[in-house]
Amino acid sequence: MSLNHATQSSQLTDEHFKAIGKLVVEWANIEFALRSTLTRLLLTPDFLGRTYTDQMSAARVQEAINEAIDLHIGRYGYGLIPRKTIEEIARINKRIAKLRSTRNKFAHFCWCRWDDENIFGMNFSGGLPGTKKHERSHLKIKISEASSLHQEFCEIVKRLNQIAQKLPELEENGIKSKLKFL
Repeated sequence: MSLNHATQSSQLTDEHFKAIGKLVVEWANIEFALRSTLTRLLLTPDFLGRTYTDQMSAARVQEAINEAIDLHIGRYGYGLIPRKTIEEIARINKRIAKLRSTRNKFAHFCWCRWDDENIFGMNFSGGLPGTKKHERSHLKIKISEASSLHQEFCEIVKRLNQIAQKLPELEENGIKSKLKFL
């Protein structure tokens, strides 16, 4: 039986469900913003970029962003995108990478009510106590901490969207006139 259904006292409250849901939903927005950022870094029309990045895991999209950043620095020398913008994308991408394991816990752990202010989640891994696997297999978090994480996720999305607006956009309309055919 799942944790949340084990006993009456372990059932998540609406406030608990809301906290978990807000984090998971906002992470989806982060992933969409990352895909848009990669598309713009690669100077690709949005629809074509989405078609390509849909096939990639979010972690792979982040790797591709790092590769695109290296390309812009090494090949174009900040000639297409300013250094400040490239550095900010790299900083945000690094922050998102650090947040990924926390997000994964909210999306994949089984959660239950600890008390009105705390929730407890675990993945039921086979890690022995004292091992890294065991230490990563559970999380107790205050609703206020989850709310702060949600705010951080929202700020990341907001900033990535602002940055994407500054990046070059190749519009689909008229793209054929810009292509050279042999």
